[in-house]
Amino acid sequence: MDLLVDPTLESVRQQIIENYYDQLPMQYSMEPEVAEALFRSILPESTPPKRVRIWSDGWRRYIAAAAIIGIVALTGILWWARRNVVSESTVAANVYENDVKPGGDHAVLTLANGAHIMLDSAGKGNLVSQGGAQLIKADSGNLTYKAMASDDNAISYNTLATPAGGQYQVTLSDGTRVWLNALSSIRFPATFKGGSRSVNLTGEAYFEVAKDKMSPFHVNANGVDVQVLGTEFNVNAYADEPGIKTTLVRGAVRLSKANATLLLKPGEEGQTSGTSGLVLDKDVNIDRTLAWKNGKFSFEGADIRTIMRQIGRWYNVEVRYLGDPGNYLFDGQIGRDLNLSEVLTGLSKSNVHFKINGNVLTVLP
Repeated sequence: MDLLVDPTLESVRQQIIENYYDQLPMQYSMEPEVAEALFRSILPESTPPKRVRIWSDGWRRYIAAAAIIGIVALTGILWWARRNVVSESTVAANVYENDVKPGGDHAVLTLANGAHIMLDSAGKGNLVSQGGAQLIKADSGNLTYKAMASDDNAISYNTLATPAGGQYQVTLSDGTRVWLNALSSIRFPATFKGGSRSVNLTGEAYFEVAKDKMSPFHVNANGVDVQVLGTEFNVNAYADEPGIKTTLVRGAVRLSKANATLLLKPGEEGQTSGTSGLVLDKDVNIDRTLAWKNGKFSFEGADIRTIMRQIGRWYNVEVRYLGDPGNYLFDGQIGRDLNLSEVLTGLSKSNVHFKINGNVLTVLP
């Protein structure tokens, strides 16, 4: 939660913070708990304890701002604690023997005949014709299926799969657009026939479904069926996540699992519960859900293990834990176009630190 400050004083307050921060001696600081207490005593509406913000300069600016307010409100009071803002132990705790670049547009297309097309290296233009469709790689690098007139009624299924560190966008033959996140795959027909539109998903994808009232669109994800007529929604069905989540942006969808059904309205999310249940969440942060599609990580209210699952997929690293990483909850957003070390620097504003060695990322207490 952001601090509640009079908007008319915001620019003045910010300038004071910036000027003071630049002159802040490195040997003076506060423990985070002390800064938190000071903030809460002066401006009660502040970030809850043990929530760590990762944008900007994190705790250093937070502590500096607390110090300024404390000096203004309690002139003559000495600092409550003295230590280096970045202590020797903190420097030693973060060991980056190498860095890891962010993921990008990487995917493999498997055709019905078993042939593989490496989309990273495939040229632009027409790739192949099969199953009543022409496969085109656009100048943007995205894949498009264009339906053609054909007497062949056979259905040819293709599979588009992204590796760890990969993402990709495909437009299906009916005009439906799909964004695949890292370590995800979608199986779909080259052309939809017989009044049915159905795809199978593993991992995570965002859908913009082309409207066709005569042909409902189905997404099958690990036993959950998402039925739509024309809408936009996100499905998170990673096997290592606690459950399958379907988040509706606009339109309407019906979720089905075993004997349970659930109707979603825009801004709502359906989650699996147990072996056959579905749970409705009416208070969903859409921006957080779609952050990956928009090129960001959003860590609002996430613990370190949830964050590390996202990091592992996008940077293609193996995550290991050395000891208990703590129960900190993180806030803020950070770009997915940054190197791994830059993301970890933001996260290490808490008492969690990291080590990179090859493709192994170790979380330190």
